[in-house]
Amino acid sequence: MNLIKFIESLPDESSCRIKFKEFRDEQGVICRKCGGTDHYWLQTIEQYQYKKCKTRITLRSGTVMQASNLPFRYWFIAIHLLTSTKKTFSAKELQRQIGHKFYEPIWLMMQKLRLTMGSRDSRYIVEPDEGFFESVDTEKEKDEKSESKKRGRSSQKQRKILVMASTVHDFSTTKKYGKPTKFRFVKMIVVDDIKGKQLERKCRKTLNMIQL
Repeated sequence: MNLIKFIESLPDESSCRIKFKEFRDEQGVICRKCGGTDHYWLQTIEQYQYKKCKTRITLRSGTVMQASNLPFRYWFIAIHLLTSTKKTFSAKELQRQIGHKFYEPIWLMMQKLRLTMGSRDSRYIVEPDEGFFESVDTEKEKDEKSESKKRGRSSQKQRKILVMASTVHDFSTTKKYGKPTKFRFVKMIVVDDIKGKQLERKCRKTLNMIQL
């Protein structure tokens, strides 16, 4: 969603807290003590209590927000900016935009989010393929207009790209044939060549040595 829709859907701290609880309930809350999933929501103290062991956990416990006292809305704003903007921005800039007094907790929040986003790729199964994309002319290339350029894979303007598409099983599909998969994310990396061993090394490095 764009910035206007984000503000309209999450206008205050209460709406962000409610939305975060919806996310947690949808993903499932697992007890760190007994491993159970059956729980009550204690509205008065805003905590989960598990039926089996009676353990209580907070709404933030076990998430990237654990041990943080920053408002939920700060986290949602940071997540929105990190995932919707094309260019990066500093923790200092975010601190200025939201008007928070101290720099350190904002910096730590962004570090946690970037680490989580970076490790996210290692949790998905990917289907790799190769692609060729035409690069933008550099100043040197513009000055060499008279030089003939090759076409196809060996073209000087072509860049070899490793494309990794993340899919997840979707057993709700009604298709009679084909794999029941649903597209999730895509990641592209410039590579020197498209040999099998080179691509395998790139895949493993990028996806943090996941076990396929």
